[in-house]
Amino acid sequence: MILLPKNPANILPKIIAASAWVVYVGYLLLSDFPPGPSLLHTQPETIQEALDLSLNFWFVLPAIFPNTAPVINPGLEAIFNIVVAWGLLFWGFLIDGRNQRFPMVPFLIGTAFLTNVFYLLWLAVRQDNPEVPQPPLTRAEKFAESKFLPIFLTGMVVASLVWGLWARPEFGDLTARWESLLTLISNDRLAYSFWIDMIVFWLFQGWLVKDDMVRRNYENWGLLWVVRILPLFGLVIYFLKRPGLAVVAQDK
Repeated sequence: MILLPKNPANILPKIIAASAWVVYVGYLLLSDFPPGPSLLHTQPETIQEALDLSLNFWFVLPAIFPNTAPVINPGLEAIFNIVVAWGLLFWGFLIDGRNQRFPMVPFLIGTAFLTNVFYLLWLAVRQDNPEVPQPPLTRAEKFAESKFLPIFLTGMVVASLVWGLWARPEFGDLTARWESLLTLISNDRLAYSFWIDMIVFWLFQGWLVKDDMVRRNYENWGLLWVVRILPLFGLVIYFLKRPGLAVVAQDK
């Protein structure tokens, strides 16, 4: 059940988010329109591909034990890690979970694993929450408010791009890598889903920013449009530029 917002005038964004969630799940996970088998007909090869990507998460295993790590298309590894980093970036809005009917943390954890299955659902069920939170902040909230999170995740995105462009030389030059990745996306449901996830993240990454600005008394609508237009890095710029919550200073 989708809960009505505290302000009935703001029901339209909830309807849009809920509708996007239904379309996303129905199209990407359950239908036969995208390439590859749907979630209802998952093949062992898809499961193995997901396991291999998880084993190579953030390139730790292939960097330390290259002879034992699964060999995967480096472009696919890059996209997978970028999507995960993008999903983790939404932890910067953890304070939005204050005084909500549903706790936000399970949705953020779910976003890291199943991306928009959980992120869009949070946008649909959350209540408008522009109020300044009362002290004290929890340790998790203090971490989410820190600049370390966006800086670290930006580093992971850059590392992923470098990996996709130059790792595993047996995959050829940049042209060969690009063509190989496009072929994979056009035939593989998992690879295709990562591509769709990035588009959906881009479309909805700015939806929590307006409340976040209000609770910080921070009116910067130019920056809001930067978040809306610039995928991923627009959100990073916002997290780096936004002022800290007043309660952070009070709680020190």
